[in-house]
Amino acid sequence: MPTIRVTIPQSAWSKDEKALLVAKLTDGLNEVAGASGKGDIKQYINVHIDETAEGGYAMGGQVVG
Repeated sequence: MPTIRVTIPQSAWSKDEKALLVAKLTDGLNEVAGASGKGDIKQYINVHIDETAEGGYAMGGQVVG
């Protein structure tokens, strides 16, 4: 099963924003699968949104938050 993992700051996005993100990521991956001859795999795509606490992630070697 294809899995997409996204990490965002805790409480940064609303439930509706996360739902939109899930829908767009799922549709995007499904589109690529279709274009490469794999057919419609939408029902098999998993999206996991991990929310990290302040200071729980880094960008460019610098802790963010």
